[in-house]
Amino acid sequence: MKKFIMLAVVLLAMFAVGAAQAEVRAGSFSFTPFVGGYFFEGNENLKDTYTLGLRAGYNLTENVGLEGFFSFIPTEMEGVPGEPRENLYSYGLEGLIHFFPEGSVVPFIAVGVGGIHYGADFEKGDKLAVDYGAGVKFFITDNIALRADVRHVMPLNDKFNDLLVSLGLNFTFGGKEKVVDSDNDGVLDDVDECPNTPLGVAVDQDGCPLDSDKDGVFDYLDKCPDTPAGVAVDEDGCPLDSDKDGVPDYLDKCPDTPAGAKVDENGCPLDSDRDGVPDYLD
Repeated sequence: MKKFIMLAVVLLAMFAVGAAQAEVRAGSFSFTPFVGGYFFEGNENLKDTYTLGLRAGYNLTENVGLEGFFSFIPTEMEGVPGEPRENLYSYGLEGLIHFFPEGSVVPFIAVGVGGIHYGADFEKGDKLAVDYGAGVKFFITDNIALRADVRHVMPLNDKFNDLLVSLGLNFTFGGKEKVVDSDNDGVLDDVDECPNTPLGVAVDQDGCPLDSDKDGVFDYLDKCPDTPAGVAVDEDGCPLDSDKDGVPDYLDKCPDTPAGAKVDENGCPLDSDRDGVPDYLD
């Protein structure tokens, strides 16, 4: 009963952990050397001991993976004169389901089937075994994670209940990096030529803000959105007005009007009495 309580506490602790950036990659391979403790049910007459092993797997998706395992479990018989050694070898295949695979802390559950090989002269052979449990991966880098596992192991021939707790170092290779849309503009980052577009701004197929009048100033910044093609503009997207007379240069027939002089629609100084002398000089 104590072992089942321990298992429940560990499971609850694992699922209480939060998550952050994506780390589990679809199509990636992994291997995990580990060390841990193996605890036998009392009626097996075997002493609790340590275990050494290796897990190797493949992530079918970022959530689902398959993993083979092998472990060495050296122990001793209890209640037998001389307490002879009993070397056990555990092996099998597990299916893993990752939760929050986009996090740097990734909890998972596992269920598997395999066997336990008994190597002592008085008990040789293999027993079918199934297991279930959970674990958590704490990613240190994109490809390396600390990993903790707990398993309820059940050798079916004798209907025993064992507990395996282990700590390992998980190495990951290959797989596809998940492509995201960081600026939420509808264009994925791997093809987005303008990755920092402000939220809500309309973009083209390359992920860049629209520039409808092709003046080099994006629409969301352009205060003069209908500038004719080829017209020079300022930082606001408005046609240049070099002499500040209110008539843009591309329409101004008198581009050097003195400051403050009143002009007509062509940008030329007014000559109210038609005497050939502009008003500002008349």
